[in-house]
Amino acid sequence: MKFIGMDAHSRTSTFVVVGKSGKVLRRARAKTQEDELLAFVRSVKGAKKLAFEEGVMSQWLYLTLKDEVDELVVCQPREKRGAKTDEIDAGELADLLRVGRLIPVFHEDSDLMHLRTLISGYGDVVQELTRAKNRYRALYRQVAIPTKVSGFYESEEMLDLLDTDERRYVACTLFEQLALLEEQRRGYVERFEANVRKYKPIKLLTSIPGIGVVRTNRIVGVMVTPFRFPKKYNLFSYAMLTKHNRMSDGKQYGKKRAHGQTVLKEVFKSAALTAIKSDNAFRRKYDAMRESGKTDKAARAAVAKKIAATVLGVWKSGKKYNDKHTEVTRRQRSGCHSGH
Repeated sequence: MKFIGMDAHSRTSTFVVVGKSGKVLRRARAKTQEDELLAFVRSVKGAKKLAFEEGVMSQWLYLTLKDEVDELVVCQPREKRGAKTDEIDAGELADLLRVGRLIPVFHEDSDLMHLRTLISGYGDVVQELTRAKNRYRALYRQVAIPTKVSGFYESEEMLDLLDTDERRYVACTLFEQLALLEEQRRGYVERFEANVRKYKPIKLLTSIPGIGVVRTNRIVGVMVTPFRFPKKYNLFSYAMLTKHNRMSDGKQYGKKRAHGQTVLKEVFKSAALTAIKSDNAFRRKYDAMRESGKTDKAARAAVAKKIAATVLGVWKSGKKYNDKHTEVTRRQRSGCHSGH
């Protein structure tokens, strides 16, 4: 078995090949183009494994090279210390691959993986829209003009209330930016709505309270398949909804969240806020926890986990959400226990 470490950049990629004993067998550099990358990998004869770090080109590289090696590992970026060159980085990857010390990042040859590009673009637009709104609102607050009025961001008449030409000019540019960004945001939402008809998992998950069209697209785009997660607790960790104990020498040193997907954390927590505004199983769980003395924060966190678990269950089963399922299941379990 040969182990190939690859340090990929937009212009060139560096390869280091090591044998099973750790001896360096080859070093090479190639242009980051499909034909040149394939030519090098194919020139390494026999059984081989390849590793490179997660980055903006990861999915393209994965699809390009996955069928050329016995195993392909896309790994989490590592903290680099000391001297750094492309050869050193590729060599370290090859050696860590050889001893099984790399933490893999999920990639798959699936149409759903392409949703990640759409999700990222939507996130950027929403972030810029929020920033532009904050800057726009600040111009009015500086001169004590109320901003909590209906249609504040859409009303051109508000511009006339500003006191100087300079302030009005800046406000006009921001007003135009807001209109453009809002139009782009709606364009993304239209694509998300089209995906409900295009992809069965997205249509399925929209049946869950609190999980609308946009959130469902984000969930499916990040998770891709529910079968990556054997149990709900694996998803809780990946979605950063839980903390793990930090232990050393038999003592606990606080708790820490595992590395995961901030997108899922945001989606499940915001979905919890939406779900508890209507009558459903999530709201009933929230109310029960509050009545038992739990804080609002703790109750909402529990609902977020319940929604994540529901997403996993609905997706794996292929059946639409049933609001009474949890209550029925709990009563059945209680009945079984009481019969003993």
